[in-house]
Amino acid sequence: MVIALLPSLWLERACNSGPHTKDRSSMPTKLLGGFALFSYLLVIGLNFAPPSWHPSAQVVYLVCPACVLTITVDPSFGTVALLLAPLSAAVYGSLGALVGYFFLAIRNRI
Repeated sequence: MVIALLPSLWLERACNSGPHTKDRSSMPTKLLGGFALFSYLLVIGLNFAPPSWHPSAQVVYLVCPACVLTITVDPSFGTVALLLAPLSAAVYGSLGALVGYFFLAIRNRI
């Protein structure tokens, strides 16, 4: 996540990506925020899933990597909202930042 918050000028110099454009340099930060928000809301929504819907453990851990901690942590709504969902948002936000930088690298090479 830290890489997405670095000044874009440093990254443009390191990648020799050409002139500075606002749209290009903010894409990783936008994807970080978008992935993190989507993941946070998805984990909160998973907490409200009806009991009749029994997702497998693989699906739950794919959606919420931090849900592995429910073995040792009480999965109440407060714990989910304040601990598990932000951890999952950080994981998927970092993934979004990496995807954003990957797209920038591919676009600059073409």
